[in-house]
Amino acid sequence: MKKIYVSLTGYDFKNYESKFKELKKFNISEVCLFLTALPHKHHKYVFEKLLHSNIKYIPLVHISHETTKSEIEFLKKNFKTKYFNIHAKNLNDLDKYIPYTKNILLETHPEVEFNETLFLKTGGFCIDVAHFWRAKEIQSKDYFQILKFKNYKLFKCNHLSGYKKNWGDLHDIKNEKSFEYLREVPKFVFGNILAIELMDTINTQLKVKKIIEKILKI
Repeated sequence: MKKIYVSLTGYDFKNYESKFKELKKFNISEVCLFLTALPHKHHKYVFEKLLHSNIKYIPLVHISHETTKSEIEFLKKNFKTKYFNIHAKNLNDLDKYIPYTKNILLETHPEVEFNETLFLKTGGFCIDVAHFWRAKEIQSKDYFQILKFKNYKLFKCNHLSGYKKNWGDLHDIKNEKSFEYLREVPKFVFGNILAIELMDTINTQLKVKKIIEKILKI
């Protein structure tokens, strides 16, 4: 069953702090986590806040190149995290996550080719749908790389953000039209875990969640 999750996102403590308060207010116990915009030295703060929150399940975490195996183990143990996504440039660091490489998913990016041999050591794709749609728009090489795997069961998770033609992904939402592109995205791209990737408040993300659920008929 496909499910859309709101996400903990932010550039600094203040962003995360306010979202933790909202998660408590709305009694949300399941959330996805994006750590890449926050300096690694501050990730410990988020982990400590999570331990003292009402969050019970984090299905997907966008880790940074500095994330350690012990942090992977912490998230798996305490929040039953199944998948962790990385960027193409971090495929060379896969070995440091042994024996959890099949929990690692690749997030592609327009105009960035990925090593297909290393990719096959991972658990599959975490397709950022706006990135995919931009890659299709400009017909970049990574788009055709993704298409090679369309008949394989490697599409596990997604990032969901807005989209603007001739621009790409939007992480701060201005109107509902930003999500209309999702109607045209081929079904094979979508996994079962869909994480909203917006810097907006949890309240706004909940509204966006309803919009996307209606578009994708989830």
